[in-house]
Amino acid sequence: MVTKIVIDRTLQFLKDMAKKAVVTINNQEITKSFHSQEIVGETVKTYVYLDDGHGQVTSVKLVDAQGIELDQYTTSIETSEDGLMIVFTLSVTLKGAAQG
Repeated sequence: MVTKIVIDRTLQFLKDMAKKAVVTINNQEITKSFHSQEIVGETVKTYVYLDDGHGQVTSVKLVDAQGIELDQYTTSIETSEDGLMIVFTLSVTLKGAAQG
């Protein structure tokens, strides 16, 4: 069985790997910093906040320091006067088995 330390370090690695979000607003790609990140159970949650009047969001990407996509999805969200919180969730399930 995989130990808790392996799971904890893997989750921390995933959290540290993500560096920014790239959000397509009104057909323009905009780089956004994270509002916050947290590890909940076996999931890394990354929050990106767009303030009010942001425009139409059609795509969001979570990327690493080299710009490599870690997660992405396509959407169509209109302008909101209350702002918009985007949440990326990366979950892992680690298994181990004895070899013999």
